[in-house]
Amino acid sequence: MNNLQPGCLDGVTVLDFTWVLAGPHGTKMLADMGATVIKIEQHPVGAIERYLSMRVVHDGVPQSSYSINVNRGKKSVCVNMKNPKGMAVIHDLIKKCDVIVENFSPGVMKRLQLDYESVKKIKEDIVYCSISCFGQSGPKSHMSGYDMIAQGASGWTNQSEQIQIAPVSIGDTLAGIHAALAISAALFARQMQGVGQQIDIAMTDCLFSLHENTLPWYTMGQAIGKDVKVPKIGRVHPGYAPYGIFKGKDGYLCLAVLAANRWDPLVKMMGEKYAWLLTDPRSESVEARCANSTFVNGVIDEWVMSMDSVKEAERLLLQVEVPCTRALSIEELADGDPHITAREMMPLVEQPFIGPMKMFGSPLKFSETPSCIRGHAPLIGEHNDHVLVDVLGFSEEQVKALYDQNVITHEDAVDRLKDSKWSQM
Repeated sequence: MNNLQPGCLDGVTVLDFTWVLAGPHGTKMLADMGATVIKIEQHPVGAIERYLSMRVVHDGVPQSSYSINVNRGKKSVCVNMKNPKGMAVIHDLIKKCDVIVENFSPGVMKRLQLDYESVKKIKEDIVYCSISCFGQSGPKSHMSGYDMIAQGASGWTNQSEQIQIAPVSIGDTLAGIHAALAISAALFARQMQGVGQQIDIAMTDCLFSLHENTLPWYTMGQAIGKDVKVPKIGRVHPGYAPYGIFKGKDGYLCLAVLAANRWDPLVKMMGEKYAWLLTDPRSESVEARCANSTFVNGVIDEWVMSMDSVKEAERLLLQVEVPCTRALSIEELADGDPHITAREMMPLVEQPFIGPMKMFGSPLKFSETPSCIRGHAPLIGEHNDHVLVDVLGFSEEQVKALYDQNVITHEDAVDRLKDSKWSQM
């Protein structure tokens, strides 16, 4: 990994005060794009991600798959911020960094005197990004919240026929993506206009802004004085057809046909039994199919169930270029799906004391400044010496004194790491 091409954020230094997922996901994206991300970890136990599932002890070292996923490529500094000397280290780092990212509940950083206004006095052109459930302003801004809370508060939960938590933390990850985008834009603005600024990202805002059509349906009806009942989403879409997840004998098939030129090939492939769909007024046009989505999607459900397998249905549909896929499992995707492999979305990375481990690749594909995994997930305090000596210019004696005074610390495995095959990675 030492020979990687520079990323588009090469030369940018990020001070990372984030925890759990929203913030760490955003700073992971910045690290993939080449930024130096210095993660400040709680003294002496490290960030909370290290204790989330799946946590194992391997080769005598406890590690978490959760932490490995969100913190790969970052540098870990474990510093006691309750100690004035620890806070002095933080202030020194602020002077050297371009970006600060935090996702504590509003008010936490202010109590630490590390809020935007305080930090701006130390580094005037800082780009300072705060991520929270409800944002830094508004009547709910004082409330803390996790992904599930943002799902409920943004209307996402109530859109589904089957009320449940989303299978991924969509609010956290989406907020992290928005944060990475906003930070990149703010860095560009600083370069062009010479100003730093504060960025306020709310998980609820991000989710709310992505209501694709249900909210616009409602607001358009409201604008013209028409009462519109917003439909809920289930396996199939209430406003598009054929569009949904169709159940077969041995699994599920995802199918989406909205373009007119895909409908005829689909129906003809389905056989003579379904030829009437081409002339039936409920299905003869895109508009008719969307207006009669329950009926049309029901017919497709019937056809998929009539097939021997969803794999066979997928094969026939792809032959006539109908957009579809089987609903793939985590096991299939992780263990050699040819497309995921070709897109470098599951590369092997050497994780200390674990060995070769598949990790998510970066979904951002640049031709000249690659976004990619740039290092393993660090151990607690693994980069204390590097950051203090190489970034801040401390002497080895000064670093030792900080250890002796319990200002900084690292886990025992860091000492083993220096003599292991992972020491130069």
